[in-house]
Amino acid sequence: MTIGISHSDHVQAAKHALLYVFSPSKQERRYQLQMDTLSDRQLALNDHHVTVAEIFEHEDGHVGADEIRVESSTGLRREYHIMPGQFKVVLVGTDSVVKLCAETCVSCEEVIMRVENEHAEEFESMIQ
Repeated sequence: MTIGISHSDHVQAAKHALLYVFSPSKQERRYQLQMDTLSDRQLALNDHHVTVAEIFEHEDGHVGADEIRVESSTGLRREYHIMPGQFKVVLVGTDSVVKLCAETCVSCEEVIMRVENEHAEEFESMIQ
């Protein structure tokens, strides 16, 4: 299925955090390393309601199993200030707030820690 997304619509509708992996292409070495790291821990990411979005400059990407057209990818790259040729990882929580932004590969543990911290903050605000 091919989709055009607005990040906030997708995040709020799915109630999942989105881990955007922005890369110039699938051949970029940091992209390959990042995806290898994440694929080994896909079940843990699923358990913590994290969906991985692969966003490229000149080719269609994916949010989970859904395809994202280049036109939507361009809007996302602009929204998160991704320069041409830049690799960047951005974690957006269910509240549409950026929880993590890195120009290097991130560990699955770091992503999970940020997501768990978001859930703890939501719980605290509910009981107050």
